[in-house]
Amino acid sequence: MKIALIIWNVLLTAALAYLFFTHHESGEKVISHAGISDSLKSNTAVTGSIAYVNIDSLEVNYELFSQKKKEMEGKQKQSEDLFNKKMGEFQNDYAAAQQSASTMTQSQLEETQQKLQQKQMEIQQLQDKLQTDFQKQLEAINKQLEDSLDSYVKHYNAGKQFTYIFSYTSGGTILYGEPAFDITKEVVAGMNARLKKQ
Repeated sequence: MKIALIIWNVLLTAALAYLFFTHHESGEKVISHAGISDSLKSNTAVTGSIAYVNIDSLEVNYELFSQKKKEMEGKQKQSEDLFNKKMGEFQNDYAAAQQSASTMTQSQLEETQQKLQQKQMEIQQLQDKLQTDFQKQLEAINKQLEDSLDSYVKHYNAGKQFTYIFSYTSGGTILYGEPAFDITKEVVAGMNARLKKQ
C-alpha cells in the first residue's frame, strides 16, 4: 500500500507543480500560503487549497486497519504452524530413514529416497501456495483500505473545500506538511464512525 501511495504522491506532486508553473507563468494571481492557512482555519473554501492525510497515523488509529492487521497476523500464524508441522514430519521421516538405511535393501533405499523427495517437493509447493495466498489476501485488504479511504475523502470533500488532498507518510515524497493542512484526525474519526454504522 505504501509503494502505491508513494507513486500516487509523485504523480500528484508533478501535476501540482505543472499546474502551479503554468498558472504562475500566465500572469494570474497565485494564492499565498498564508491565505490558504487562514482560510483553512476559518473553514472557508479557497480555490487551489490543499490538505493531507497522514497515512502512518491513519494506520494506527483506523479501526478497520487494526481489525485487518489482527486478521492477517492470525492467518500468518496458521500458515506458519501448518508449514512447521509439515516440515517437522519431513525431518522425522528423514531422521528415521537415516537410522534404518543400513538395514535396507537397495530397492527400499530408492523407494524411501523417492518418498522423501516427494514430501520435500510437497512442502515446497505448500510454502509457495501459502505465500501466494497470503500475498493475495494482503493485496485484497490493501485495496479495501484504499477504497475505504478514497470513498471517505470524496465524501468528506463533497463541498469542494479542497482542490487537492494528498497522502503523507514518513519517508515518502512529501517531506513536510504544515499542521494547519492536516485533516487526518477528522478523516479517521469520520471513517471510524462510518465503520461502526456498517
